[in-house]
Amino acid sequence: MAFNILPIELNKEIAHYLDSDKDICNFRLICKNASYAVDGDGLSFWRALFRQKYALNPSHANSRLMKVYQKRRKWLRQGSGLTFHLGHTTTEIKVLEILIDLINESFTGEIFYDRNNRPYCRNQLVLKSFLESSRNFAEVNRPSSRAETYHARLAALQLMSSHLLLDCDDPIGDVYGFDASQKAVYETAKVAPIFHGFNNQEINMEWVLHVMNFFRYYMMPDNASTLSNFYQSLEDLVKPSQWRGKLKEGSHKLEPHWKGTYAFLERNEIRRIRSRPAGSQIFVDRNVDCCDDDPIQTLRIEFNEGEKMPWFPLWEQHLRSNQKIHHAKTRAQHKSATPSTEGPVSLRLEGTGRDVGDNFLASGWLNPLPSQWGIPGWQRITFMKYFKNDAEELETECLWAYEGVVLPGGKIILGRWWHVEEDAPYDEAYSGPFIFWNVDERSIKSEESEFAEER
Repeated sequence: MAFNILPIELNKEIAHYLDSDKDICNFRLICKNASYAVDGDGLSFWRALFRQKYALNPSHANSRLMKVYQKRRKWLRQGSGLTFHLGHTTTEIKVLEILIDLINESFTGEIFYDRNNRPYCRNQLVLKSFLESSRNFAEVNRPSSRAETYHARLAALQLMSSHLLLDCDDPIGDVYGFDASQKAVYETAKVAPIFHGFNNQEINMEWVLHVMNFFRYYMMPDNASTLSNFYQSLEDLVKPSQWRGKLKEGSHKLEPHWKGTYAFLERNEIRRIRSRPAGSQIFVDRNVDCCDDDPIQTLRIEFNEGEKMPWFPLWEQHLRSNQKIHHAKTRAQHKSATPSTEGPVSLRLEGTGRDVGDNFLASGWLNPLPSQWGIPGWQRITFMKYFKNDAEELETECLWAYEGVVLPGGKIILGRWWHVEEDAPYDEAYSGPFIFWNVDERSIKSEESEFAEER
């Protein structure tokens, strides 16, 4: 057979041109030389093939890369044809574990740059390809009964795809479950807290996913909403983007420039939507729909060491930004053990912004969170949005508390705002959802130049 007389290097080259894993398997069965090209020479073929498809950790042995490659291809192929429901089935879990590995190993090898000179890696391309080919991974499904629950792992991975799902230029699938998302985002913090579990360090992934799905509905081009019209007019550098480096736990300062929006209902509507089942009535969400003003607000965040706004007791009462972290006790801990005095590092932030023609100020905190479902880099952000009068005095009747989740990579924030009232508990307050996304500094300079020319 012809392949028997070809040099090993040429057989390897031929194998690299094969389109599918099935073709590679068939090729290695042709003859001894073809088999050696694939499985011989220290499995170097698999290393080269892995590098073509995924971000490559140089320290991994070829044998490990072969096994990882084959495992990923198997479960990603099955996942593309899988109907995701709530994330509990064995196949769903296997596919989700592969996606987590792709996220965690992103930016371990070669780095590329898009047309706007923003870094990305091959794993992010694989994640996008999976999302585009998947039957329904982008959909936010709802439990069919109270006994069913939405698995937080599935919600976390859908949130890690937010930058793709919020892409109005190349939409991925339709938006489902808006009625459930609308009800969820207006629930009180008492019914749907953003954080729960030990030390409130666990994210309520399902609720945060509803926030993303809610705004996605209003951002897509097939929705003729106020937000959609303004959102579609934004340039690439001003739209949500993906993480740009290896994800790590801990406190990570955010980039300074942000855009975002929020939604609200009238108080009587809030009472109605909270008391009725999802879907019984769809409400008109103010600010993102049925208004003439630009619903997109701007925010500039700084983490300097200079003078800061005092952190008032009322603010802490609502936002609980300085809560002490208690370490879980185990039987392995003895009286003689010296507990660590080092806790999570919280970062103080100050901000300025503009919302429908009004300038506002912000003061708050950025708190690190532990890895969630194997993915590091989540953070909790809290800040008070406030205004000052002409005498530079704080307007105490116009305080808006913001609490949210910074997605790993620090490019998107999703959360809840509420009106601060001294006689109303924070967890039962008048509230609604918000979203912020980081924008490139180059776009801000461009906007400032255009504004200067207009003047």
